[in-house]
Amino acid sequence: MEEAVSSSLLTRRLTNWLLTAFATAAFVLAAIGIYGVISIGVAGRMREFGVRIALGAKPANVLQLVLRQGVWLAGAGIVIGLLGATWVVRFLRSLLFGVSAFDLPTFMAATVVLVLVAIVACLIPARRATRVAPAVVLRE
Repeated sequence: MEEAVSSSLLTRRLTNWLLTAFATAAFVLAAIGIYGVISIGVAGRMREFGVRIALGAKPANVLQLVLRQGVWLAGAGIVIGLLGATWVVRFLRSLLFGVSAFDLPTFMAATVVLVLVAIVACLIPARRATRVAPAVVLRE
């Protein structure tokens, strides 16, 4: 009997495992994308940060500036993604069993995870921006 139950659930287990793997890959790609966008933006503004620090801005101010802009961009992306997800959910209702199509805890958990990923992905370029040597940047 256990073997029959196990074989009947094999397809569902495989589907769940694949969905988990794809969701994990999506979160990793989101983190890499956020990091890449913020990193390129910070690299393009290194002269500005060097001038700010040379004029007396504290590294904490530069860190706050980069984090604020990065989290704002990530927040805008998350809002657009949530709007897109609520639109796509209408087409996926036939694939869901035992779960509502608009599952608020799932949407909230995904949003919180993406915000945390965005903050961590913004911290690395933001810390790099605070370590700019004003003399080197001004010479360039």
